[in-house]
Amino acid sequence: LRLVDGGGRCAGRVEVKHEGVWGSVCNYDFDWDALWATVVCRQLGCGPVARASTYTPFGRGTGQIWLQPFFCRGNEKMLQDCPHFGWGKHFCGHDRDVGVTCREAVELRLADGGGPCAGRVEVKLQGRWGSVADDVWDMEDAEVVCQQLGCGSAASTHSDSTRFGKGNGSISLALVNCNGDEATLWDCEIRGWGPYVGINDFDTTVVCQGFTRLVGGDSACAGRLEVRQGRAWASVCEDHVDIKAAQVVCRELGCGAVLAVPGSGRFQAGTGPVWEEAFKCTGTERLLATCPRQPLHGKGCTGHTSIICSRKHRGRCGVSGGPHSVSPPQRPFPAAAYTGFRLAGSSSSCAGRVEAEVGGTWGSLCATGWDLPDAHVLCHHLGCGLAATVPPGGSFGGGDGPLWRDAFGCLGSERHPGECPTAVLGEPACPPGHTAAVNCSGLEESLAQCNVSGPAAAPTGSPEELAVVCSGDRRVRLAGGPGRCAGRVEVYVNGTWGTVCQETWDPRDATVLCHQLGCGTAIAAPGSVPFGPGTGLLWPDAGGCAGTEASLWDC
Repeated sequence: LRLVDGGGRCAGRVEVKHEGVWGSVCNYDFDWDALWATVVCRQLGCGPVARASTYTPFGRGTGQIWLQPFFCRGNEKMLQDCPHFGWGKHFCGHDRDVGVTCREAVELRLADGGGPCAGRVEVKLQGRWGSVADDVWDMEDAEVVCQQLGCGSAASTHSDSTRFGKGNGSISLALVNCNGDEATLWDCEIRGWGPYVGINDFDTTVVCQGFTRLVGGDSACAGRLEVRQGRAWASVCEDHVDIKAAQVVCRELGCGAVLAVPGSGRFQAGTGPVWEEAFKCTGTERLLATCPRQPLHGKGCTGHTSIICSRKHRGRCGVSGGPHSVSPPQRPFPAAAYTGFRLAGSSSSCAGRVEAEVGGTWGSLCATGWDLPDAHVLCHHLGCGLAATVPPGGSFGGGDGPLWRDAFGCLGSERHPGECPTAVLGEPACPPGHTAAVNCSGLEESLAQCNVSGPAAAPTGSPEELAVVCSGDRRVRLAGGPGRCAGRVEVYVNGTWGTVCQETWDPRDATVLCHQLGCGTAIAAPGSVPFGPGTGLLWPDAGGCAGTEASLWDC
């Protein structure tokens, strides 16, 4: 079975191959339900039927007519399983060669509107995009388009080319009449299936309200998340939107990157309906409505989702129907300007106030926008495992240096904070003393298995100690350096951090350690001078690697 002359495998004139010869299929239109088309589309794996016709929509075939099916039930596995008069027996000619367009062959979009949710209505038929022409295009027609595209309800519509320009001369559909509740545009009454070549004076356009919005905040880029449910707005449970879904929301709204997904108490709770599915996005989708969804299975809703995006105001946004003249906020420092990170104000090396170094000056980060994914990245960077909690701002004091007002938008998977996007916080300014804080778990999972020989007494002020970083119940790390991939090599055994003797350490050992830490290839294995001497025990016989081991503990 195949479809030919339709621009792809899922649209065209129906042909079957019998005894090694391809031939067409003909039928009369008294078979009102045309369930033969349902069988064809399913047999080819092309989804449901968009349109079927017995009036040679893809031209007449030549040669053999193999089948004239009649009154298919629609559940047949193959077209030849339908009742028919026999192979090569028929009472119709090539002027009744049937054609079908399956839904996999048809696409819908809004063009030239600055985003996916506004513009000129275009449909892809036979591999070509063309406009939809209708001189009585109305809000019911537009509603179906918006809902099908995942853009919520229709906000406005037009049947002229003044707002978004004329199409390219090809017209895919003409004279469409929808009730407003159809699942797709193809379910509406369509009097003209093209493609046609004609004038574009009646090209239809749509502006959708959008599937998502943020409400209750001080701008359109921060607030409680609501999604369009039919023709009403519904809140979303906080357990059912993660950082990847929030990324999609901020991008869809033209609000930049996601800064935070704070708890439900940040903005006023919603009072309307609640969305009954969880969003499982990859983070790359253009619209939240296109993300996979997961039923909630009766779980309660503990609170509503809130999102804070990096922009104060919306930029170029699909649901608005055109660009805005708002520029993204100016950043005082890109993430790369932060040359060091540390925790201060606590007796623990894995808990405290978050401080960052910029241009040789240490200052505290503002707690506004600081969240668990940011904390995870920092804890991992410091060799302190995962973040256990993010205490309230100022929990470890206000610090003595400047208060950096940048917000980090980490996903939680970055290797260090310098890889995270940053955005300057909007007004009001960060309150004095409102400094970011974190409690790390103190354990790195990846290096929990070690075999290191016992320590020797460390000589006071020894200059012979070394440098590189890792972790586990017996752990290894790089200390005193600018980041997690450079520094003095320290090993944690029996509850104590100790340094490694330079004499037993060479570039092959450093190669294994860098690989173990996910830090690439070792560039150098210098002495302790660049990173300062350690204060703990000195391990005299660590190392001895060939350079090919998976971890230091295999050497």
